[in-house]
Amino acid sequence: MLQEKPETIDDTTLARGLRQREQSALEVVMTRYGATIHKVARRIVIDSNLADDVVQETFMALWRRPEAFKPEMGRLRVFLIGIAHKKAVDCVRKEERRRRILESVPMEVTTESPAEAVEERRSILTALEKLTPRQREAIFLAFYAGLTYREVAEVLGVPEGTVKTRMRDGMIRLRRTLDRSEAA
Repeated sequence: MLQEKPETIDDTTLARGLRQREQSALEVVMTRYGATIHKVARRIVIDSNLADDVVQETFMALWRRPEAFKPEMGRLRVFLIGIAHKKAVDCVRKEERRRRILESVPMEVTTESPAEAVEERRSILTALEKLTPRQREAIFLAFYAGLTYREVAEVLGVPEGTVKTRMRDGMIRLRRTLDRSEAA
């Protein structure tokens, strides 16, 4: 397939290349339709980073199941837009679920006196600010929302191992930050 110019390769040839696991076929598809898929995703999810995730998921879905596209049933562009739309809607639902969970969890601090509570809360919030957003999100869902690793993974739409790594790295960073603030 590499002998042909990318712009001259038709959907049937691309479909055959994808089914034969030719990386070059996927590259042509991504180059040809990436911007279109991103626009579709961006209209639905609004956030550019989430739209990037939808684009990636769309092309991964095509790569995992290239046989799902049948050139005789329609154009590849339309097929990919359909996948992107579904993935974007799923993303919006997942984000909405996560937002509801985060809003429903009260942030409680239990200490002896109000002054200690304020200071403890300030220290914790300062330490949390030093985490990456992904680490903070995973730790918050697990500790404040009381979700299991598996539930956090579902809410965030990432593998369970990724959640464990984010939480471990975040807890190490939190411990170091809090230890430094206590020593000061």
